[in-house]
Amino acid sequence: MPAFGVQLESHFWSGRVNRRFVPISKILKPVINECVTPVTCYWSLALILRGDEELTLVFKELQPPVKMLIPVWKALCKATTDKESSMSI
Repeated sequence: MPAFGVQLESHFWSGRVNRRFVPISKILKPVINECVTPVTCYWSLALILRGDEELTLVFKELQPPVKMLIPVWKALCKATTDKESSMSI
């Protein structure tokens, strides 16, 4: 069982909860995307995963401010960089 990773959760009004655990070894790179619509612009945090063709959004429905996304993004970048350097030893 992986010791470190990201748990993505979706909570529904019915009380149902979908949980998905992404091991840190599967994360190739976390990215911050600028999303532009005809009426607004917002930022989103996504993960590029090994073996997946599409980006995995961390916040599917929420649009947190970029000030909240940057510390999470930096921590994920550090964790994935540390993982790569420890794997090469």
